Amino acid sequence: MIRTAVTATALATVAAACASSPEGAPPRKTSLGAVRLVAYTGCDDLLAGLREKAAQNVGPYGFGNVMPMTARADARADTGADTTGTPEHSTTNVHEAGVDEPDLVKTDGDRLVTVTDGTLRIVDTATKKVTESLDLTDGDGPGVPADLLISGDRALVMLRGGGAVYRSFGPPRDTRYVLVDLAGEPKVLSTVEPQGTYVDARMVGSTVRLVTRSQPDITFPQVRSMIPDAERVKRNQEAVRKAPAEAWLPKIKITDASGTAKETTVACDRVSHPADHTGTSMLTVHTIDLAKGVTATGTDPIALAADGDIVYGTGGSLYVASNPRWWGMPFRPLPVAPTTSPDGATSPDAPTSTPSRSAPAAPGRTPTQGAPTT
Repeated sequence: MIRTAVTATALATVAAACASSPEGAPPRKTSLGAVRLVAYTGCDDLLAGLREKAAQNVGPYGFGNVMPMTARADARADTGADTTGTPEHSTTNVHEAGVDEPDLVKTDGDRLVTVTDGTLRIVDTATKKVTESLDLTDGDGPGVPADLLISGDRALVMLRGGGAVYRSFGPPRDTRYVLVDLAGEPKVLSTVEPQGTYVDARMVGSTVRLVTRSQPDITFPQVRSMIPDAERVKRNQEAVRKAPAEAWLPKIKITDASGTAKETTVACDRVSHPADHTGTSMLTVHTIDLAKGVTATGTDPIALAADGDIVYGTGGSLYVASNPRWWGMPFRPLPVAPTTSPDGATSPDAPTSTPSRSAPAAPGRTPTQGAPTT
């Protein structure tokens, strides 16, 4: 069983406190208050709750509260674990002893495994030569970012999906979790394609838990004429209130070694929510035991109707935190060119009818919600 903790101001607040505190001063502590998750009683309850929250947070151009690029806790610290004796090879430095974190390179002492540009390579540590390689790009092309975890003769490669950020700079990429058999010539055992973008993962023993974030799949009305933002918001709210539950429920596609694909959707009774959330984001926790592979239960997913961008794990718990500063960041269209009024004056701030790019408000803007939750 996975105990998923809701963290309110947890990691995001502590990080901000550390950054702003004088050098050498202890970080400020923040109470999490009453932290708990509530399960929806069914699809009707889920749909009503998500529609209400999402309608409150939709903007004139849709869900503009886009999360930033994943803020991973890369500043890894010494765990203080017993290090009696010198290991024969180094491993990834981790925050919690016994909780492995994704990395660009993994090794068991005899072989070094890495993934670059979507290609997995195995290097013999004795000869320092590449002995095996496996292309995992699946048409994505070079440059696809990836993370890696290994357990025994199994590797799990997390290929990052582009989402709105990456897609604006290159071809579309989907998030994929690829389980690879490293015994002999490497081969793909199964591929998991979750809806959304990869946030982070943690592994205890041979069991990996992955966090994916997705937004509701809602098509907003395309307005060609110039109308006030208030009217745009009203029309978008109407679209939200008509959206079915399936618009929020995350979808998963799993393909086995033979190429047979199976598509599933997270069930309503496996979705929970914290006391406060925006309704514009869904977190899905996938579980894969590398020793057993992807079984008939798939990734046994659970979902949270919440926002989140930072993951922390211990031996018995998985924590996800969000940053409230990103909740209330409305995105406004940038003007293509100044407009000229009848009196000859120019208005450089005139909005365009179809924005091609968005700009966030000032970083100091007050969040629209009271506290971050996951």
